[in-house]
Amino acid sequence: MMPGTVLGIAIDHYGPVALCVLGGMLQGAGLLLMGVGNGDPSTTADTLFFAFVMSGIGGTALVLQSLKLAFIVAPRHFALVMATANLRSYAVLCFLLSMCLAASWHGAPSARLSAANRKESAAATSEADGLCPRLHGLTVRQQLPTIEFAFAVTFMVTQVFRSSAYLGVIKYLLQGLGDDENVYMQILTISLPASPLLVYLFDMSLKKGGFAFTFFAVLLLGLTWNITMLLPSLPLQALGFAAFTNFRGLLFASFFTFVGHSFGNRTFGRINALLWFCTGILSLLVHPCVEISKQWTRDLVAMNIFMLALCLACTM
Repeated sequence: MMPGTVLGIAIDHYGPVALCVLGGMLQGAGLLLMGVGNGDPSTTADTLFFAFVMSGIGGTALVLQSLKLAFIVAPRHFALVMATANLRSYAVLCFLLSMCLAASWHGAPSARLSAANRKESAAATSEADGLCPRLHGLTVRQQLPTIEFAFAVTFMVTQVFRSSAYLGVIKYLLQGLGDDENVYMQILTISLPASPLLVYLFDMSLKKGGFAFTFFAVLLLGLTWNITMLLPSLPLQALGFAAFTNFRGLLFASFFTFVGHSFGNRTFGRINALLWFCTGILSLLVHPCVEISKQWTRDLVAMNIFMLALCLACTM
């Protein structure tokens, strides 16, 4: 979460080219470290740790720079670009591709991004056309005390907390239901990258149904996998896997579309930085909540009910 906070601020100040170069270098170095391990257990663990850290930071930088692309395409493709960019995090991006991405930002794309900034700035000081959303062009301080930011931070921190908690406890839940050979855990692992197959459905949901319909769909998927966790049936957990996979994909696709549409290009990175900071702080509570649940009910039932309550809170 912390890399997203720092890099979110950086992209507003330095632009997508700098983040693309940084992301490519870190991602490439991380992948290189993963491949040069000498097999010595005393050193391999440290090597892999630094490799994963660099790869994680580099991947975050690459995803963030790709989100800026939505601001320079035709408005009708905004949701599609956001959905596609958020699902790209499943792919392994090499150093050469990152440098090509950085080069592609030069020239017309950078000029169009600057033009979008100027348009938002003009919209903030003039009500001439009224075509831009009301928060575009305002400063971060002006955007924070708004209903849009209150909704964004509430929805983001609760739903990402639930997502992180699911990934943290599902293995123990499956083992408690009899998955001793981790067959169902492997099914979940295989299914996680499947959401890109539905990217056009995500785009259609945002275009045809709007934010209200799409966020309702996110909550409905969240209710599905959360209720499934409370049922003592191992085969039924496969239904939860399908719901969770699409819950995560649609959550991030719709959320970043909402942030971009509501707050605009000029403050997009900094607003995301604040949201990820709040999300990261709350995610630190996953482990303590699991331990409290084990003390109260000697299992994960209390934790599952708490996760369900967080989902229901966003329907109010």
